[in-house]
Amino acid sequence: MKAFFSVFLATLTAIFNFFFTDGSVRQLIDKGDITGYSETVNADKEMPVFSTDENGDFTILQFTDTHFTTGLSYNDISVMQTMKAQVEEYNPDLVVMLGDMIDDGETGAFNKEYILETVGTMFDEMEQYWAYIPGNNDGIAHGTSADVTAYLSQFDYCLCADVANVSGGAQYSIDIRNGETVVHSLVFLDTMDYDDEDEEHIYGYVHADQVKWCEDEINAKLENYGDISMSVFIHENTPAFAEAGLYGEAYSEGYSPLDEMEEKYNIPKNKPLDDVFENAGCVGLVSMGHAHPSENKCSFYNGTYYHVAAQTKTMGSFVTIHTSAENTREMYDFVSIK
Repeated sequence: MKAFFSVFLATLTAIFNFFFTDGSVRQLIDKGDITGYSETVNADKEMPVFSTDENGDFTILQFTDTHFTTGLSYNDISVMQTMKAQVEEYNPDLVVMLGDMIDDGETGAFNKEYILETVGTMFDEMEQYWAYIPGNNDGIAHGTSADVTAYLSQFDYCLCADVANVSGGAQYSIDIRNGETVVHSLVFLDTMDYDDEDEEHIYGYVHADQVKWCEDEINAKLENYGDISMSVFIHENTPAFAEAGLYGEAYSEGYSPLDEMEEKYNIPKNKPLDDVFENAGCVGLVSMGHAHPSENKCSFYNGTYYHVAAQTKTMGSFVTIHTSAENTREMYDFVSIK
């Protein structure tokens, strides 16, 4: 009951601020259109230097599929308070938003710009670094995923970047050091929105130029830093997730096994990305959102953990990367946050 009244009061406050800030009336019907923002703002953001703790550990708190609509609804306020509480409790080195932060905005009350302002300001006020990748809904209406990335890049603690002349709205990586040595890298990739040319598999896929970017990025890091490990964050799955569900070993401590992905989530066009990861031999984790399971799921397969995060309003996912581990199997610990 206390939580309900807390969210209710926060909702009323947000509505008041929305309509009366600076003496102007801001209408939800405006939709918060940011179309074209990426044409005026360069989203090629320089990433800060991250370091492990004295044990070589680095922690990540994952959120996904929040599907915010206005930043004012009971659901929006409740989920944001959940996110804030988990950040304060777990104090992660980095928060990762795994896509579909925003709903498609095609029906009902919606304001994309206000959502972005609210979420960006929340993390800035907490002084919490967070990484953003688009989902299949983020760029559907009132601004593309590239526009969203460009808009978010203005916030001090938001980490996102959009490589020029490459498909999608966000491709970038973040290196993690232990002392002066880069020991691990985080790679973020836009898996696109929808595939209008394929009626059987409607969800988007990673395009050839994105696959090439990812391959080049991984190879460059291996050449520059030697024997390092990497974690990859995407929104939609690759075929390896289904294979991991069939043949992999479940991560058993508080996690459900990764079962075979539903047919509607089968995206065979993402197989080239699996090939890049397999050939690299250094990707210890591929983590995704999108599927909205009722609980976090994770299985280990061919040297890689395949992780599907539950929708944030259901539970969170806390990952510890032990960068000094001798192999990828021992490199990760996962905790479900209920």
